[in-house]
Amino acid sequence: MSAKDEEELCSFDLISAKMSDVQKLTVEVHDLLRQDLEKVRQERVAFDELTKTLNAVHFSKAVKVNVGGKIYKTTLDTLRRDPNSMLCAMFSGRHELKADEEDGAYFIDRDGKLFRYILNYLRNGELFFQNDLMMKKELLAEARFYQVQGIIDILEGKTLKVSTILKNESHQSAIHSWLPEGASYSLLYRVTTDGSKPEDFHRCCDNKGPTLVVVQNEEFVFGGYTSKSWHSPSTIAATADDKSFLFTLVNPSGNEPVKLSAKPKCGGIQCRNDLGPRFGTSDSNDLCFWQLPPSISFTGRLNLGNGFSCPQGKDKNTFFTGRSPFDINELEVFKVSI
Repeated sequence: MSAKDEEELCSFDLISAKMSDVQKLTVEVHDLLRQDLEKVRQERVAFDELTKTLNAVHFSKAVKVNVGGKIYKTTLDTLRRDPNSMLCAMFSGRHELKADEEDGAYFIDRDGKLFRYILNYLRNGELFFQNDLMMKKELLAEARFYQVQGIIDILEGKTLKVSTILKNESHQSAIHSWLPEGASYSLLYRVTTDGSKPEDFHRCCDNKGPTLVVVQNEEFVFGGYTSKSWHSPSTIAATADDKSFLFTLVNPSGNEPVKLSAKPKCGGIQCRNDLGPRFGTSDSNDLCFWQLPPSISFTGRLNLGNGFSCPQGKDKNTFFTGRSPFDINELEVFKVSI
């Protein structure tokens, strides 16, 4: 190879090396630009969220109301939050309202101290109050006056929000989706407050129509639904119920909420005066509860595959709690009005 050829080859190698460096630099610049764009996008999202929050908190039109002599300052959006309430109708703009000349507030002749619970519910969608009987009665009267149905449902127990087990809204939503639209709930029985014997369960739950049974064992949550009434015969009586189902919301497998429908003309409930709730067939149980001395509360047992199908790949005895039999921490029964 001539000296000239060697020189040209060296020049080519040098150019190739520089081109490679340029390509690497281009890739690095591209990555940096992409990171910067992503950072800008995240900052924009955060800014938009902050703007929404500030608008909601500070810049919506402020309104003063005088409730029984107590002044509250809030926004029109809050007062109109429940479209079916008296407050929404009052401040809808369809009615001519006149503020007091002295304090600029709109007067409502109701209990001023209790109004803060109404207002906070409209702000946050949650009801917090000292849960004693007199407070509950007084607050229910105010909720009925203002026609805030969400508070009425909570205080009358017509919502699953009164459950001490179903604290997760997604779990409540799952149960709602499994029952007819518009179903409401009334708490009939809770083991820790109404008694832990079978006769306590039957005293509170017999002849009440459709019911939802919700159970907690440690962190696991499960239960069943029947469209039939519980009752208290002296010998076991089975009632077929094609509308009944079992469910698990939290289980050892970490599965999403699962509904286990009744097998056709097979699933249902069993009743006897010395037993707790039992789901199964005329001669077998899928989920049952009884009091086994010396236990002071119910013991439960799972044995899927009789009246209710066991999901493929799941153990028929341990799917719900990881063991069978098992103790319970809490058991609630709700009347379901459809």
